[in-house]
Amino acid sequence: MSRSHQIQQPSLSNEEAKVILKAILDAFESRSNKSRMREVREAAGNDMMKMMQMVFPVATQIQQDVLQNYGFTGDGEGAIKFTHEVRRYEQEDPEIARLSQTLKEILLPALPVAQLPS
Repeated sequence: MSRSHQIQQPSLSNEEAKVILKAILDAFESRSNKSRMREVREAAGNDMMKMMQMVFPVATQIQQDVLQNYGFTGDGEGAIKFTHEVRRYEQEDPEIARLSQTLKEILLPALPVAQLPS
């Protein structure tokens, strides 16, 4: 689809942002998605490149599958629009900030820091 025929993504209220964030987090808790995420995390190990190549795409797809249920497109553009909508509320709503941080930790988990010999 060309940019000139861009699909309109929804604008969210504070409460809608919370509902969708909770729905996304719930999706990551489903048995099948937990299993998928565990498998790709184990396969990636502590390799940042493998994390980006294996874990991030699976996590992003889980998020996009939920976002489609709320009027966003099921692609990167929909995820980016959703993220921008959430950021509008993060400073003023501690619950949205907390939910958003939890999602960020799922999408881009911190890698363990290698211990340097002393």
